[in-house]
Amino acid sequence: MGATARIAEFVAKSRWEDLPAAAAERAKDAILDTIGVALAGSVEPPARIVRNLIAEEGGAPRCTLIGVPLRTGAVWAALANGTAAHALDFDDTNFAMLGHPSAPVLSAALAAAELVEADGRALLHAFLLGFEVETTFGEVVNPAHYEHGWHATCTLGTLGAAAAAARVLGLDAARTQMALALAASQASGLKENFGTMTKPFHAGHAARTGVLSALLARDGFTASEQAIEGPQGFLKVLGGGRNVAALDTLGAPWKILATGIAVKPYPCCAMTHSAIDALLELGSQHAVRAEDVAAVEIGVAPVTPGILIHPRPQNGLEAKFSMEYCAAVALAEGRVGIGAFEDEHVQDALLRSLMRRVRMTVDPSIGGHQDRNAWSRVTLRLNDGRSLSREPQGPQGHPDRPLSRDQLLKKFGDCASRVLPASRISIVSEIIQALEGCSDLKGLAAALS
Repeated sequence: MGATARIAEFVAKSRWEDLPAAAAERAKDAILDTIGVALAGSVEPPARIVRNLIAEEGGAPRCTLIGVPLRTGAVWAALANGTAAHALDFDDTNFAMLGHPSAPVLSAALAAAELVEADGRALLHAFLLGFEVETTFGEVVNPAHYEHGWHATCTLGTLGAAAAAARVLGLDAARTQMALALAASQASGLKENFGTMTKPFHAGHAARTGVLSALLARDGFTASEQAIEGPQGFLKVLGGGRNVAALDTLGAPWKILATGIAVKPYPCCAMTHSAIDALLELGSQHAVRAEDVAAVEIGVAPVTPGILIHPRPQNGLEAKFSMEYCAAVALAEGRVGIGAFEDEHVQDALLRSLMRRVRMTVDPSIGGHQDRNAWSRVTLRLNDGRSLSREPQGPQGHPDRPLSRDQLLKKFGDCASRVLPASRISIVSEIIQALEGCSDLKGLAAALS
């Protein structure tokens, strides 16, 4: 049996009873976090532009657009919600996938679930299957795939979204195979677009493609039975696929437990987080003021400079991919929140001055393993001659240093409060935390719009 067929069999025949309880709990945390950042991201320009297009183009009002009182067709809803979920770059990451696993998969699963009036358990199960597919593909093709310039949130997220949507729609293995094959032909996304509106669009595009592929396959659309493993298929064209045997590990163990989820405490690229943690700690412990700083030296893994590609950002989206800017904000303001990435904030004179004192260099001793690529070594040199340092370690929110339940709920509340009143925030949180027992998703949809 080829890879495309094997994955389809896994998705179509998975049983809820075989899922580890711990995997379901982690999935609910991921869903809560993703919906929170989607609510916050729904007011951002990329999300607004997509919604304006939806309003013009129309669509059967069957599915929820998170954060607004507008409903549309499932394909459009997946695009809008995926874009909103990634608009702030505040959504979770996975270091096997080298991307953002939850935004594309949840957006596709939620749209498909509303379309067929599925229950909460079906949504949760589909999310886990989509997450499993995309992160397992990450183990097959990375790091070569990512280093070649592909944005895995879109390329691998497309396959995860198709798997999730196919499961919710109840496709059998043969039609799930067609959905995956069709999605593989649409997988795309270039890292060169980091720091622009196209990066969050990647998550929306992956979600939309997943739903569209599953709907077409449901109605008999055909594709190659070996679109993933064939001589001109996904693995050959997009990533080398040197570790195809990893596909045999689907569900054994579940990747949401094995490689885990990194929940972001800061709304910027995960490669900046270890350095932000260090600078916040050093600044607080030693009462460092911006005017005390002579130089900041940040050692990073070899992969990082190809991601943090905006050393002198001119707007908020570029600033999310700037080590220099994120370090300056951490030192000058003692926190790194959503407001730090407003366009006008990026032009602050003090921050621009501090940025010129930050130097990012490759440290060969860092990295070499996927979950360590986000580590940084930080040395802070002060005008009085002192030198303060912190050795590399995983950032907060990393699977080895997870956010506490209180931190996760606070992040959700802070994000959701951009668009929802406190009463609705509590309703959404309660529904998600008991999702497997939710008989339908109408209450969740109503609370989100």
